[in-house]
Amino acid sequence: MLSEAKSRLAGKKLEPYPIASALFFIFTLLYLVCIGVKLILVSLGIEGLWHMHKIWEIILPWFGGLDSLSIVIGLLEVSLGSYLIGYIVVPAYNFLTRNKVREHKIWESIPSGEVKSIIVRFKTLFATFAVYVSILFTLCLLYDLVVPAEYQMLSLWKLLLPGFTGLNFLSYLIGLGVIVIYSAYTAFIFSKTLNNFEKSELKKSEEMRKELESSGAGKKYDEKYFGVAAGIFAAAIFILAAIKMIFSGVDNSVYVKPLIPFFNSLNVINIIGGIAASFLWGWILGYFFMIVYHWFDKKFSNLRG
Repeated sequence: MLSEAKSRLAGKKLEPYPIASALFFIFTLLYLVCIGVKLILVSLGIEGLWHMHKIWEIILPWFGGLDSLSIVIGLLEVSLGSYLIGYIVVPAYNFLTRNKVREHKIWESIPSGEVKSIIVRFKTLFATFAVYVSILFTLCLLYDLVVPAEYQMLSLWKLLLPGFTGLNFLSYLIGLGVIVIYSAYTAFIFSKTLNNFEKSELKKSEEMRKELESSGAGKKYDEKYFGVAAGIFAAAIFILAAIKMIFSGVDNSVYVKPLIPFFNSLNVINIIGGIAASFLWGWILGYFFMIVYHWFDKKFSNLRG
């Protein structure tokens, strides 16, 4: 039974449904919080404190503001779009890793007779998000200290991090605090969603389930191909932003230029180049994210053992 379990898991692909579901909960709840808090603040006459709704104005084609119709349309776009992205990115990852899955290379590091479960630990994912994004945030601010204003990342961080206002130490600390909150939120939803799905699979065999639950986590996610999947996700976000600029007539290049310096206007060359640059950014960030994830997972597995 044990060898059968190992064989089944070694050849197991990622399933799009749990990941798409996790994306649905993450982005839908985030959307509701972004819009809901802004509406409450506006009703109280408080301006200039919360700008997160503008994120959705940049990437959602038919979301035009805080009117009722736009809010409903935006909710539908976020909810359906989350599932759509999940069902695009995961099959792409499975396609790229098909040879590794077939040849069991992903599981070659597991000693003979030892089976490791595919559990996504909350603390591993939380630590990865918190440390990795905090490092990126710090590097971006250091970058902003030496580049002209048009290439600074400040405009993006001001939208993403409530309370972050600029290049000062207090804003930096607030930004780190918000990143920790985001990390806990994202890690909780991903770990709960993916693990519930994995456990439902393992319950098909009681003996296999007990054996798997008693062990650590296997290396299910390959760095290189996870980077490709992240690149596809980043390119999809850029395409959405470009579509929004084309149909709305609003120039949001100020938010694009820090990441894609050559993006000055909407033309075919810039859009194609932007898609390529977005994919490259996603690949790099996804690749190193998974390296950090595996490092933390190994550390926590050793502590557990």
